[in-house]
Amino acid sequence: MDRAAFRGVMAALALLAAPASAQTTAEDVHAAERAMFGFGTLRQGADGNNPDAPNASNTDEARVGEYAMPPLFESARQQTPTGWPARREEMARMVEDNWAGRIPAVVSTFRVVWDKVPADAGDYAATVEEWTGRVIAPDGRSGPVISATIHFPQSRPDAAPSIINYTYVWPGGRMPNFGGTPPPDAIAQALDRGWAHVEYRPQLLQADSAATMQDGVIGLARWPRAQHDWGALRAWGWGASQLREELARDPRIDGQMVTLTGHSRFGKGVLVTAAFDHAFHDAHVSSSGAGGAKLMRRDFGERWENMSSSGAFHWFTPNIMNFARDPLTVHDLPVDAHMLIALRAPRPLFITSGLAEKGDSWVDPAGMWSAFSEAQPAWELFGASVPSGMVMPVPESREQLSFPLAWYQHGEGHVAWPAYDEFYDHAEMFGE
Repeated sequence: MDRAAFRGVMAALALLAAPASAQTTAEDVHAAERAMFGFGTLRQGADGNNPDAPNASNTDEARVGEYAMPPLFESARQQTPTGWPARREEMARMVEDNWAGRIPAVVSTFRVVWDKVPADAGDYAATVEEWTGRVIAPDGRSGPVISATIHFPQSRPDAAPSIINYTYVWPGGRMPNFGGTPPPDAIAQALDRGWAHVEYRPQLLQADSAATMQDGVIGLARWPRAQHDWGALRAWGWGASQLREELARDPRIDGQMVTLTGHSRFGKGVLVTAAFDHAFHDAHVSSSGAGGAKLMRRDFGERWENMSSSGAFHWFTPNIMNFARDPLTVHDLPVDAHMLIALRAPRPLFITSGLAEKGDSWVDPAGMWSAFSEAQPAWELFGASVPSGMVMPVPESREQLSFPLAWYQHGEGHVAWPAYDEFYDHAEMFGE
């Protein structure tokens, strides 16, 4: 290493080791990790807003090009129920090291101390509570919290199934107006079906920005991050798992029927969570796209380089940047989305998208369908039925709801709510 490079690494380490300040930006942390791990300059991501840009995202199927996917199985033995556990373990390590990141060992020693207070139910026929789980490290440090608002249905005499809804905390506390058809009331929808609704706010456990990454549970565990450490998706999932365990201790909740739902970046998070935590009964992965259920080797919509950029790299392990620098490309990745999806087998999983022509082209619905199809053999190992053929169903077709690994494409754009009823039907179908 020459002197300039050495000085750059030392400056990066100094920045990462210093307390976060209002002046620290995501670009600062991105540059520091690139220097620390020797990634250097990264390629630019796709531009989804300007079709005339040199790096414009591809939305033409004819220009996707050819690609070869890493195999789900590498031997006949792996493609058996007895051989699958070892193969799954191999894939899990590859997904961790190149995608979602490893959870540092010290996290297993963290304590979560819960505070539960009643809240106003408003017009809902429900008992409402605010749950706050304070995360405490072995040395007494704390700060990040697992935050949730829970609506327990009053009409149900027995333990209720529950849905943990990854809920975005918008700056200023107000959700922007996206236009289009107004969504239904998600809380009322759950209560009407006799479900408990859990509004989980992952950003309070781990901020959705690299600028303050060290202030969340990631920094509580280890800072600076190691090259294969976890990112926000895995951190949010760790919090969801702690919440699931606490819900299961409550006699009002059916601990065997705790499910997940998340959209877009939270769809990525839900997929990662469900892949590594099979105690969740079912999971709704909505329009997750790149870094989620989309095949990254397919050049359509968002690219791996977008995931490696300063605006998104905090979701993943730092090592994702390794495949966004020359000479390596996404085609050198030892994993892809079909392997992430397959980690969930044989548990129920529900993958959805909107229509590309109505605003969901960025997440590549066809690419998610391809990854979904390539993951199906993992469920077949356990005798689970899977759809015949590889033809993408027409939008709003419910023909796949009877399969544990299910696909549904609704008729709207980049929204989650048009698939909620179908997800409840899927979860209840496999709830016995």
